[in-house]
Amino acid sequence: MIRLSVLALLAVVFSCRTTQSQLPPIPDTSTLTGTRFDVDINGRLTILDSEKNTIRLVAHDGKLLGEIGGAGWGDNQFDRPTGIWARNGIDIFAADYGNHRIQRFDRNLAFISTFTTRERANADERFGYPTDVAISRLGDMFICDGENLRILRVNGAGKIEKIFGGFDAGKGRLKKPTQIELGPADKVYIRDEHDVVVFDNFGNYIQTLGAGLFSSPAYIYADETGLVVLSESKLFCFDENERLVQTVEVAQLTDATPRAFALSRGKIYFLTSNGVTAAADPRK
Repeated sequence: MIRLSVLALLAVVFSCRTTQSQLPPIPDTSTLTGTRFDVDINGRLTILDSEKNTIRLVAHDGKLLGEIGGAGWGDNQFDRPTGIWARNGIDIFAADYGNHRIQRFDRNLAFISTFTTRERANADERFGYPTDVAISRLGDMFICDGENLRILRVNGAGKIEKIFGGFDAGKGRLKKPTQIELGPADKVYIRDEHDVVVFDNFGNYIQTLGAGLFSSPAYIYADETGLVVLSESKLFCFDENERLVQTVEVAQLTDATPRAFALSRGKIYFLTSNGVTAAADPRK
C-alpha cells in the first residue's frame, strides 16, 4: 500500500501590480509542451503529455531536468495519463488513466510506489480510469474515479476513508468528473462537465458553481486564496467563500490559447500548444 507523507500547505504571497511585459519570458519553450502540468513551490514545472505517455521535469529557467515514460504498464510507464500533482516540491503523483492506478515519484522523478484498488475484494473500493489526483495538506490523496463517476479520499496508509459524489450523492452527484482541486478550508472542487461542484473535506456537498456565471469550464485551479476557473477565454476568480470577485480576459495575460494553467509565487503559468508563458497573478 502506498504511504503518503504529511504535506505542509505553504502560504503564497501574490503580487498584482506586475504586468505581463515586466516578467522575463521562459526560455527554450520547445521542451515545455504537453497536455497537463503543475508548478511546485520552487517554481519547477512538471509537464505531463498524455499523447506521448511522458512526464518531464523542467527548471524555472526552462532547463530540462528529467523525463520518464513510454507506453506500458510497468513502473515509470503510462497509458494515457491525465492528471498530475507536484505542488509541494517533494512528491509527484500521476493519474495513470488506462492502467487504473496512481503512480508516485519523488521530486526528481524517481519511482516510489503505485496505488491501485483494482484487485480488492471489496468492489466498492475499486476505482478505474482515474482522471486526476490531488494531495491535501494533511497528506490525504483525492482521486477522481472516472469509471464510477465519484471521488475517493485515501489516507496515508492506503485506506479509503471516504467515497463521495456517486449515484447516491443527491445534489452532489457527479456526471463526468475530470479534475480535482483542493482550496481554502480544505474544500474540494471538482470540474464536472458544465459545472464546478464544491464539497467539504468530508465529502459533504456545499454547492455547484456554473449556472449564470460560466459554462463548460476548461480548467480549474485552487489555492489558499480561492478558486480560479478558465471558461470561454476568461478567468473567473472566486474568494475562499466562492464569491466571484474578479473576471479577467485571458487575452490580457497571454496571446496563446491555454490548455491548462497554474498559480505559483505571484505568477500565473499557461500551458499552450507552443509551450509555457507566464504573467503576474491577476487576482487583486
